Amino acid sequence: MQVRRLMVLGGIAGCLVSAGCGSSNDNKSDTAAASGSAASGSSGKSYSVGLVGFSSADLTSQQALTSYVAEAKKKGWKTIVIDAQGSPDKAIGGIQNLVQKKVDAIFTSVFPAESMAGGVLAAKAAKIPVFSLAGGTGPGVESNWNAGKLDGDQIAAELVKDAGGKGAALALGYTPGLPCRLREAALKSAIKPTTIQLSRQEIKIPGAVESGTTFTQAWLAKHPKNSGPLAVWGCNGDAALGATAALRQAGRTDVKVYGINGQPAELKNIQAKTQTATAWLDATKAGVEMVAATPKMVANGVDSPPLEENIPSVLVNQQNVADFVAQHPDAAKTQ
Repeated sequence: MQVRRLMVLGGIAGCLVSAGCGSSNDNKSDTAAASGSAASGSSGKSYSVGLVGFSSADLTSQQALTSYVAEAKKKGWKTIVIDAQGSPDKAIGGIQNLVQKKVDAIFTSVFPAESMAGGVLAAKAAKIPVFSLAGGTGPGVESNWNAGKLDGDQIAAELVKDAGGKGAALALGYTPGLPCRLREAALKSAIKPTTIQLSRQEIKIPGAVESGTTFTQAWLAKHPKNSGPLAVWGCNGDAALGATAALRQAGRTDVKVYGINGQPAELKNIQAKTQTATAWLDATKAGVEMVAATPKMVANGVDSPPLEENIPSVLVNQQNVADFVAQHPDAAKTQ
């Protein structure tokens, strides 16, 4: 998959995590910065942008949202932030509310277009472009910053390599989120030619850490210590953190743990050798790039050809974590 620019996904704090919390600034913005083909053609117009976050509990998507709001504020744009709390129905309601407010554009994350049809199609009818962070394009969603394929392939390949193509693995997935679906598909594809026995459980969001812990505990009971190469794979960082918590409680050091997103706690666990690897995503950069692209997306309107921007990721494991943190010191800092 060709990478067209460096962008990525991560956490939010303060009032932005609350449903319906917004910020407003009526000052006119400076000319929006252009970056790449998606951002060319920007103007000095001030925009009103509604942001429907996937869940304030999901650090990666929320970090991108926070970054977007901070960058938009510098330009004097008005932003309205809504927390969907992991519920497609709440996302639909939030989008419909933003349509009534007549915003210039709507930002969504993680939920695929088809799960938000009642909202995004209303936005399309109102001529309001919708762009997504990791939810994919589709009817009513014109642009997407993709996560799931590249990072999913990296972690799946690492797991299979470390296991030597044998043993047993637990997959902690999340069907409503497109990134988790893509990552799980990558895992199943990588495991298919091996003899690895894969079990699967559906985590909760909010509650990914807790459900990851519970499912890992039950799986460990069926896979005693040193019963072969063992691994737990989380479709996001919180699921992996739940798995490491279960391993600590059980006193187990024979199970490898893989996560995706590269949250600060994941990186610290890799440094402590309680997690094996993660795929780090630069969510802050993603938010900045999406702000730069917003004027072009608004100008293109709701009938423009779909725009897909691929978000690259960096595989971080116990062998390279020290160098990675030295090069990206902010990545390991708790927000």
